[in-house]
Amino acid sequence: MTFDLEYNARSLPAADVARSFVPPEPHFVRLLSRNHTLLLGPRGSGKTTLLKMLTTRALVSWQHDDAKDYVRRMEFNAAFIPADVAWGRQVEAFGTFAFFPQKSEAAFVIHTLRALVFAMREAVELGRGSGPEYASSLAALLSPTQEAEFVKVIADAFGIQPRLPTVLGLELGLQAALDAINLTGEIGSFSIDSFASKLSLLISAFNGLTGQDQRRWALLFDELEIAPARIKAFLLSGIRSFDERIIVKLALAPYMDDAGFERDPKSPQPLHDYHVIQLTYPNKEDAFAFSSRLFQETLNRIGIRSRALNSVLRVPATTESFGRGTKRGARGQIPEEFRSLYKKDGSFREYFDTKGFDTSYEFNENSVAQDIRKVLPIVIARDYYVRKFEDGHMVANRSRKAPTLYTGFPSLIEITEGNPRAIMTMVGPMAQEYLQAADGDAEGPISPALQGLAIRRVELLLTSLLQVIPLDLGGFEKGKGLLDFVDQIGRAFEARLLRRTFTPDYVGTFILDDNVTPAVVSAVGKALNAGAFVHVPAPDSNSDTLLRGLIGQRFRLSYALASRFRLLLTLGDRVSLSRLLLEMRGLDISNSQRNLFGGDDR
Repeated sequence: MTFDLEYNARSLPAADVARSFVPPEPHFVRLLSRNHTLLLGPRGSGKTTLLKMLTTRALVSWQHDDAKDYVRRMEFNAAFIPADVAWGRQVEAFGTFAFFPQKSEAAFVIHTLRALVFAMREAVELGRGSGPEYASSLAALLSPTQEAEFVKVIADAFGIQPRLPTVLGLELGLQAALDAINLTGEIGSFSIDSFASKLSLLISAFNGLTGQDQRRWALLFDELEIAPARIKAFLLSGIRSFDERIIVKLALAPYMDDAGFERDPKSPQPLHDYHVIQLTYPNKEDAFAFSSRLFQETLNRIGIRSRALNSVLRVPATTESFGRGTKRGARGQIPEEFRSLYKKDGSFREYFDTKGFDTSYEFNENSVAQDIRKVLPIVIARDYYVRKFEDGHMVANRSRKAPTLYTGFPSLIEITEGNPRAIMTMVGPMAQEYLQAADGDAEGPISPALQGLAIRRVELLLTSLLQVIPLDLGGFEKGKGLLDFVDQIGRAFEARLLRRTFTPDYVGTFILDDNVTPAVVSAVGKALNAGAFVHVPAPDSNSDTLLRGLIGQRFRLSYALASRFRLLLTLGDRVSLSRLLLEMRGLDISNSQRNLFGGDDR
């Protein structure tokens, strides 16, 4: 049996998106609020899905157990504006925007107005149909006579000639105006300067004729990062000055090098003017609940029903303590991995003997937590991958093509990091291969071998994207694109964990310090947008920190790449990026010149 899953919501109708939607909490509730919102996340993190789920057609089609409660919270109608159409294929016909900025801006205005008119048509159709009672606040009552009056008022004001006296006719008239820009270059009255007034007129006319003057409308701009810089700057800077009946929700990648917020008291400020929703999770615990729900729902859709995830995902006996919150050591016992590593790793032997584990060690809760449980994942990884370590370096390295160490529950869930596309990529083929192998008897757990293939698929999902992203930076292999940059950082972390003298302190994050060049900053930003890096914000930082610059920020590698670099599924300590890259090249850090990174490490 085969079962097709939807990996990208961009081309799916809203009603189809709703069919399999699992709400990530608390993000979805926050998105339902009447606040202006920035929705930040890399590719595959669910931005398009979340925006489409705010539209009327998605909400009335949603069959989730709590759908009624969510819909009743809605205090606005939403217009979805897809950037790939509005600012991509359509406006490419205008040529280079640098020479025709007024045309791209006019296209932006018309696309937005047309999307809002479509949302108004959804409201009218819901009001004339037999929609569910719980969605009644999204419906609008408009008689045919009122509809014709509405179309005439807007057509005269916008300078268009709809052929039908209906909201659909108005929508088609706006499409004709957009076509006219392509054919003749005429932008009519659709300049960026008229955008706000046209929105207000459209809303005032519709709300007035339907008898709901204060009805609010949300403009949902998707994939804002691919919009022309002038439009991005216009939306970001103007988020606090729209009509009070308009709510703006912008979905964008975390890093943009051509637009952002200035560090200025006059610029929009988080919490005061807008809210920020981050769709990445610096700590694996933050994503676990949502990942588990979507994992379980996807298994159910494919046919593996009513099974607890910890029973479906078999944990290999040899790796049962790797990153799984073990309580071992609490009863005065040294884990067997400690003794195994003791035999082949002289640097760990020194740590073991210094602590006096076999002689004078005092087994109490605090000491065990610090000296055994904290260190155990490091020991397991070294014991698993290192065959022999002596005289300060690895003598023999065990090659493990299968990522067995990362299989089982909960590691398999943690690798996906709450990224819906990664979860679909992992679960879909794995579950179908499992059902085919079981030949109808799907009662046992999914084997580590199938889980290992699923981990590799998620890794390939990310690495194949990185390979096609160009890297404008010397010292890296051009044919591998951004992947070589990420690989070198990953290998540097791997060397610290496995190839250096044992240390009980794991280093798994880096600080983007000011010793690097702008090209390195750009490479980090691109990797962040692709999902290869995850931002780890400081506890007291603003939620939109990345839109104000990357320097000084802390990052880690995606756990989807953990098995590629043989790393732990945890944050660990930090190191400066300039130092990490210099280490990977085997350079003397104290004497290195400002050749690749722009300065000495500090």
